[in-house]
Amino acid sequence: MQLIVTLPERKAAEAARRAAAVEALVPVLAEYARAHGGRFLLFGSAARGTMTDHSDVDVLLDFPPDAFGDAWNFAETACWDRGLEPDLLPYGGCKPGFLEHIAPDIRVLA
Repeated sequence: MQLIVTLPERKAAEAARRAAAVEALVPVLAEYARAHGGRFLLFGSAARGTMTDHSDVDVLLDFPPDAFGDAWNFAETACWDRGLEPDLLPYGGCKPGFLEHIAPDIRVLA
């Protein structure tokens, strides 16, 4: 007999999977940042620990210009490999008001 899984149960399971995937992602990004002289800044629901079944992973990249492209590719691939949708932004391109708005939630990975 097949068990019926309700929509709320499926959503809760997916939210838990995404939260676990973020926790697996964090040390990988931190290690890369330390090795390449930059930092990743996690913000939004991933940083707050409030992932839902449809949350993406918001990441600011703060790397030297010569390392930026590789860091972007690494972060994007690391997210997709864990079944997470990345939303990547260059730290240097952010307006001060935006950075101030997200400051309470930022989780620095370096």
